[in-house]
Amino acid sequence: MQAFRDLVRGWLGKFLLGLLMIPFAIVGIESYFVGGKAAPAATINDEEISQNDLDRSVDQQRQRILASMGEQPDASRLDLVILRQEVLKGLIDRALLSQQAKKVGFLIDDVTISRLIQETPAFQENGVFSETRYQQVLRNMGEDAANFPAKAKKEIAVSQLASGINQTAFVSAKELDALSALDNQKRDIHLVVINAAPYLASVKVLDEEVNKYYKANSAKYTTEEKVSVDYMVLGAELFTDKVLLTDADVEARYAEKLKALESNEQRRASHILINIDDKTKEADALAKIKGLEKRIQAGEDFGALAKEFSQDQGSATNNGDLGFAGKGMFVPEFEKSLYALKVNEVSAPVKTQFGYHIIKLIEVQKAPVPTMAELRPSLEAEVRTAKSEELYAEAVEKMDALAYESSDLKEGAKQYVMTLQTSPLFSKQGGEGLAANRKVVQAAFSDDVLKEGKNSSALALDDKHSVWIHLNKHEPARVKPLAEVATEIKSTLQLEKASALAKAEADAITKEVNSGKSSTEVAANHKIQWLDFVATARTANAPTADLLKVAFRLPNPKANTWTAEATSVAKDYAVVALSKIDAGTSTLTAEQKKQFMTSLATSRGQQELQDYVTYLRSTAKIKEEVEKK
Repeated sequence: MQAFRDLVRGWLGKFLLGLLMIPFAIVGIESYFVGGKAAPAATINDEEISQNDLDRSVDQQRQRILASMGEQPDASRLDLVILRQEVLKGLIDRALLSQQAKKVGFLIDDVTISRLIQETPAFQENGVFSETRYQQVLRNMGEDAANFPAKAKKEIAVSQLASGINQTAFVSAKELDALSALDNQKRDIHLVVINAAPYLASVKVLDEEVNKYYKANSAKYTTEEKVSVDYMVLGAELFTDKVLLTDADVEARYAEKLKALESNEQRRASHILINIDDKTKEADALAKIKGLEKRIQAGEDFGALAKEFSQDQGSATNNGDLGFAGKGMFVPEFEKSLYALKVNEVSAPVKTQFGYHIIKLIEVQKAPVPTMAELRPSLEAEVRTAKSEELYAEAVEKMDALAYESSDLKEGAKQYVMTLQTSPLFSKQGGEGLAANRKVVQAAFSDDVLKEGKNSSALALDDKHSVWIHLNKHEPARVKPLAEVATEIKSTLQLEKASALAKAEADAITKEVNSGKSSTEVAANHKIQWLDFVATARTANAPTADLLKVAFRLPNPKANTWTAEATSVAKDYAVVALSKIDAGTSTLTAEQKKQFMTSLATSRGQQELQDYVTYLRSTAKIKEEVEKK
């Protein structure tokens, strides 16, 4: 049980840390609706992944990658189409594991998840769970208290399933010795490279070949459709100085704060749980809980009975103590009973999906009530922010109407004293800055903006900033004329023909070596000189890593012969030959074996988990509907 708790806490901490480090993009979703129904990004066995969830995950991953690039990240190195595909693949894999976890019975009850959330450092202040901190952290994550426990339970179930696979893999000592011996093996390698360049002078490319290649590969010479847009950004911060702050506003905010504090009480409870499961029928569980109820009414110690009889293993060892928790942390039936109790009062039996409970309220903790003077600076800031956001929302509506009625954005920029800016050209795949926003790209290539020259409606960049765009420049996709690319095509075809001749020569050398001819005879026949790499290890610096892979997969040659294989090196070809193998021996110490067993078992476990996901994919009904850009 402790190992499981450590696993869950470890996951939960990392899960929260990851979410807090990566800001969520706040993206509008109205553009995904067709006929009133949202189009999913994918459907996995009837479970949908929404376009909005995919957008958020893509933005998280994009931000994570950019952060890993250092102080001056180059976003142009990111292929957003590939990134979107890979992120969707990960979400599908996660959904498959979640569905399988539920199917095979990996579950965690509400009481346990409540306790784990309270023990999470991110939700604590001075080492104690804080409801205010909890709500604040969840808001920063884009989550809410109503949905987070269910999501946490789902993710923990996935972690249980995944851990059951990747943490049970193992590697034997015999396997390690065999791997160590192979790692220490050395080979006598011989190499010759047949360059394509010398053949260039002997090949010719006809005009009809160039024409044929051009027609067959016109897509290679088609430019992307691109647009540039004029745009203006309206932010809520523009209205901060326009807010009129009154004492009545501050007092009303203070009253709201007091009301929130009243509902922010923490209750510490203990409980006794009798499960209803395959082994225990409901009538038997009810009878048992009623028997315990009578013993409590007769004066027996609640904690002692909880420790002896409660089937919630997490709290039973602590006399049933669940610690402090606020509203929303327990299932409705449990919470309703808990909040009907007075301190030291014990409830009647309560039924939930887990079984029957008896609940005892131990302590009620209410937040201290601050004075108006203590809170005034923060209250004024909150009121100012709220009012500026109201003014901002009104301005967005007015600007939308103005954009609809105007032929461009100049009047709107003038009215709100905003600078009209122009973006660089970007394609449907997006680009830098404004063009990194998927909704902006989608709007820029819409019929309204692109074909009819209209202003866009407000596009939400986040919850406090909106942008309007207008077409500035349009470059249609076009196929470059043959005259523009003929020289390039001719060079390509020349190199391909020269490369084919180099390959033919390398294949001929390989065939002679494998037929048993001596290296001297082969060298004389083809006027080549072998490069020798004697007693070469797998990790040698020369020849290249790719050529070493070829050399170390060649079969052991018979006495006085070589084995060989031809392989491409860009447009050139190399013949890699092997004359001798010196079998290695294991050199691992007992301590090294212990370390390698752990690391290799981890790698094997990860591979087995990936194989398991591949199996789940093969048996699932998956429909991907990634929106093309």
